[in-house]
Amino acid sequence: MSPMGLSTLIHEKHSYGKLVPEAVGDQKALQEGEGDLSISADRLSEKRSPNDFALWKASKPGEPSWLCPWGKGRPGWHIECSAMAGTLLGASMDIHGGGFDLRFPHHDNELAQSEAYFENDCWVRYFLHTGHLTIAGCKMSKSLKNFITIKDALKKHSARQLRLAFLMHSWKDTLDYSGNTMESALQYEKFLNEFFLNVKDILRAPVDITGQFEKWGEEEAELNKK
Repeated sequence: MSPMGLSTLIHEKHSYGKLVPEAVGDQKALQEGEGDLSISADRLSEKRSPNDFALWKASKPGEPSWLCPWGKGRPGWHIECSAMAGTLLGASMDIHGGGFDLRFPHHDNELAQSEAYFENDCWVRYFLHTGHLTIAGCKMSKSLKNFITIKDALKKHSARQLRLAFLMHSWKDTLDYSGNTMESALQYEKFLNEFFLNVKDILRAPVDITGQFEKWGEEEAELNKK
C-alpha cells in the first residue's frame, strides 16, 4: 500500500480511538500496544503520525515470515486479530470480547484497520471488556510468576468454593484471588448449605402450611427415604 493509501485510511471517513478517545496520542500506551517499550526516539520520529501503529513487521532470523511488497515480514499484532476475525465473521460482528486493558490501543487499532478495509463504520456492535484476575492486587501473569494453577488452587479449596468466588464478582470487575476473597466464598457456601438444609427439613416435615399434621401418601413416604 502506498503512503498516500495509508494516509487515506487514517484521515478519510474513519475515526480513530472510538473506545478510549482520551488515550489517543498517549505514547506510552501506544508503545505498550506494540509490545516494545525499548523503541528509540529516532524510530518514533519516523512516524508520519504519532498514532501510527505497525501493520507489518520485518521478521527476525528464525521467525516465520512471508513475502510482501516491503520484503519478508509478518503481520503486526493488531492485524493478526483483525485477519482471523474478519476471515471467520466477515465485515461485521455482534460481540467482541477481551480484557479491559486491551481497549486501547489494541481494540481501537483493530477497529481502525478493519473498518477501513471493509469500508464500514461498525465492525463491532458491542465490546465486552472483562476484568482481570489478580493476586495481591497485581495482574495474574505467568511471565511475572504471579499466578496460581487450578491444580494448586484445588489443593486449598473445593471446586464449588472456587466457583462461588467467581460468581460473587461481575464478569466486568477485577477479582483478587486472596485469603479474604476465599473466606467470603466459604461463608457464602456455609449460608447456602444452611439454607438448603432448612428447606429440606421443612419439606420433609409431615405438616401442612397451617402447622397441622398431614398424613403422607406412598409417594411422599418414598421420597422421604431418599
